[in-house]
Amino acid sequence: MSTPLRAVVPGTGIAAVTAFLFLVGLTTALDGQAQQWAANLGVLSFAAAAVAGCARAARRSRGRSRRGWCALAVAAGSWAAGQIVWTVLESLGVTTPFPSVADVGFLAFPVAALVGFGLLSPRSGMATPRRLLDALMVGCALGLLAWFAVIDPMAAGRPVAEVVVALAYPLADVVLLTVTVLTLAQTREKPLLWGLLGLSMVAMTVSDVAFSYETAAGTYLSGSPADWGWWAAFLLLGTAGSLVTGVRRGPRPPAAATVAPAGLLPYLPLAAAVLVAAVQSATGTALDPIAIGLIVALVGLVLARQYVTVRDNETLARTVQQREVQLHELAFRDGLTGLANRALFLDRLGHALDLSARHRTPVSVVFLDLDGFKAVNDSLGHAMGDALLVLVAARLRATLRAADTLARLGGDEFAVLVEQGTRPGHEATVVARALLDTFAEPFHLQGRRVTVSASIGVASVEPGPDQPGADHAATLLHRADVAMYAVKALGSGGGILVHSPSLDAERRRDEPALQRAFAEALERDLVRAVYQPVVDPVSGRIGAFEALARWTHDGVEVPPTTFVPISARAGLSGHLTASMLAQSCAQLGEWNRALGHRQLRIAVNVNPTELTDDGLPGRIAELVARYRLAAGQLTLEITESAMTNRPETAVDVMNALHAAGVRLALDDFGTGYSTLARLSSTPVDTVKIDRFFVADIDHDVQKKRFLVGLFGLTRHLGLRTVAEGVERAGQLHVLRRLGCDLVQGHLIGRPAPPGDLTPLVLAEQPVLDPALLGRVG
Repeated sequence: MSTPLRAVVPGTGIAAVTAFLFLVGLTTALDGQAQQWAANLGVLSFAAAAVAGCARAARRSRGRSRRGWCALAVAAGSWAAGQIVWTVLESLGVTTPFPSVADVGFLAFPVAALVGFGLLSPRSGMATPRRLLDALMVGCALGLLAWFAVIDPMAAGRPVAEVVVALAYPLADVVLLTVTVLTLAQTREKPLLWGLLGLSMVAMTVSDVAFSYETAAGTYLSGSPADWGWWAAFLLLGTAGSLVTGVRRGPRPPAAATVAPAGLLPYLPLAAAVLVAAVQSATGTALDPIAIGLIVALVGLVLARQYVTVRDNETLARTVQQREVQLHELAFRDGLTGLANRALFLDRLGHALDLSARHRTPVSVVFLDLDGFKAVNDSLGHAMGDALLVLVAARLRATLRAADTLARLGGDEFAVLVEQGTRPGHEATVVARALLDTFAEPFHLQGRRVTVSASIGVASVEPGPDQPGADHAATLLHRADVAMYAVKALGSGGGILVHSPSLDAERRRDEPALQRAFAEALERDLVRAVYQPVVDPVSGRIGAFEALARWTHDGVEVPPTTFVPISARAGLSGHLTASMLAQSCAQLGEWNRALGHRQLRIAVNVNPTELTDDGLPGRIAELVARYRLAAGQLTLEITESAMTNRPETAVDVMNALHAAGVRLALDDFGTGYSTLARLSSTPVDTVKIDRFFVADIDHDVQKKRFLVGLFGLTRHLGLRTVAEGVERAGQLHVLRRLGCDLVQGHLIGRPAPPGDLTPLVLAEQPVLDPALLGRVG
C-alpha cells in the first residue's frame, strides 16, 4: 500500500465512524419529531458527504474512472434529492405515500450506481458486460425466490405499484452487491476500494430490506435502526472516494491478472428460482404477472449472457490467432528491416544443410558487414543510421530472388543463404559480388548522399561422403564471419574473401602477435574507456554509466569479444581492469567537480578471477581516495561465475570491497548456476538482468511473468535492478510498469567517449525522448 493511501484511510475512516456513532447515539436519545429531524438531516448530510467524496475522486481521476466516479456522485445526489422530498413531507406532517415522488430519487440511485460500478471496474473485453448480466441474473433470481417465499403472501390486496417498488429496492441492491463481489473475485484489483464499495452495498441492502418489510407491516419510523444501513452506506461510499489520490505519474505496479469468471455463481440462484417455480406449478398455484415478468426477465438475461459469452470466445479466438502471428513475426523477423533474424536464418540454414546432405548439393553462407556505418551513426545520429539500414536491406533484397533467405543478424551485419543446388550457375562468390556491387551508388537520406561499402565473407559446405547436417549451421555461419573479419583486418573494406582452413590456422598463428599488440596498447594507455548511460526509466535522467573498453589496432576497431578473451588467455585481465578503473575514477572525479555534487555513479566490469586477489580492495580504496569519490559512487560488476570460483575467498574480497564503500553488481543475472543460494549471503547491492530475459518482454508473457517474480525477489532482498539490452520502446514501457530501477541499451544511449557525454552530464536533464517518458501505462 502506498504512502498516500496510508495517510488517507485512517483520517477519513475515523471521521466516518465517529459521525456514524454520533448519529446513532443522538437518534437513540431522542424520540418523536426530534428523532425524525435528526435522522433525516443526518442521512442527508452523509449523502452530501458521499457526493463530495465521489466528486473529489472524479477530479483526481481520468477516462473511464472519472466518468465512473461522476456516476456515483450523481447516484448519491439523486438519493439525497429523494431524501429532501421525504424530509419536507415529514416536516409538514403529511403522511408520506408509498410510493411517492421521493422514491424516484431513491430508485435512481441503483441505476446511476450500476453505471458507475461498470465504468470503475477493470476493462477487459466483455468482462464488464458479463459481470453486469450476472448481477442482474442474481437479482432477478433472488427476487423471484423472495416473491414466492415472502412477498407474495404479504402482498394480497396491496396495489401492484407499491409491491413492485418495495421489491425493487432490495433487488437493485443485490445487483450492485453482486457486481462488487464479482469484480473483486474476478480481478482482485484494488481490493480495499472494492471492499468498501461492497460493504456500502451490504449496508444499503440491509436498510432497504428492513424498510420494505416495515413499510409493508406499517411499522417504519425515521431514525429507527432500519436507517442505520443507509448512514453506513454513504459514509463507506465517501470513504471509498477518498482513496483516490490522483493520477499516477510514476511507475505502476504490474496490472492485476484477470482470473476466470466466477463459474456457477450466477446460475445457482437461477437454478433455485426455477426449482421454486416448478414446485409452484406442480402444486397448481397459478403464477401472477410479477412472477411471470421475473421469469421472462431471467430467461432474457440468460440468453444475453450466453450471447456475450459466445462473442467473447470468438473475440478471444481471433486475438489468440493474431497474437500467434505477431509472436511468430517477432520471433523470426527483424523489427527494423522486416528481414529474417538470426534464429530464422539458422533454422533455414540447418534445413538446407540436411537437404544438401541427402542430395549432395553445396550450401554457402554470405556474411556481410557494412564499412563506415559507425561514422554515419556518429555524425548523423542513430535514427539516420536505422534509416540507412532499411535502405541497405531493400537494395540487398532487390538483388536476390524472393525465395532466397536474406537476414539481418544484428547491428549492421547481414547474411544470405545460398543453396546452389537451386540456383544453377549462381555460385556463392557470384552472389557476393552482386551484393557488393549494390553499394556502388550512394544512398539518399533526407537530402543527404551517404556512401558506405561492405566487407563480405563466404563459407561453403561442399558435397561429399562426410557432408554435415543441420547441427553444422552455426559453424558454417561462424566461418563466414571469420572470413568477413579477415577482409576488415586488411583495412581497405569493400572486399570479398572465401573461408578456407588456412584462414583459421593463420588466425591462430596471429593471436600471439595480437596479444603482444594488446599488451603494448595497455602499457601505452591506448585502450580507452567509453561510457554507456544507465537511466532511470521514470524520470529519464542519467543515474550511472557503465565503463566499456575499446581498442583500435592498425586503424580497425577490434571487437571486445575478440580482445577480452585474448587478454584473459594472456594473463592481462588484471591490467585491463586496472586501466578501466583508473580512467573511470579519474573521469568521475572530473564530473564531480563540474557538477558540484557526488551523486553520479560509474560501474566497471571485473574479471571473476580478480575476486581471489586480496590486494584488490586496497588498490580500489586508494583510487577512491585519490579522486575523492563518495561511498557508493563506484560499482564493480561481477558475473555469477565469480561466486563459484573459490567462493569463500571471493566473498571475503567482496565484503572488504563493500566495507570500503564500493557497490557490487551481479552482472548477467540468471545465466549462471547456484546464484540464488548465495545471493542473500553476499554483499551484492545491484542485480543486472541479462538481455536474454529483456529481449521479448513486450510480447512474451512467460518472460514478463519471470521478471515479475524476479523483481519481487530483488525488492524483498533490498536489491536494485538494472535491465540490459533495452532496444525498443515496448521493452522500456514494460520495465517501467514492472518497477525496474534503471535501464540501459541502444534505445537509452550507446557507448560514447567522455567528451561527448559531458554536456549531457552537466545539463542534468532527461536524456530519453519525451514521447518515451509519456508512455506510462
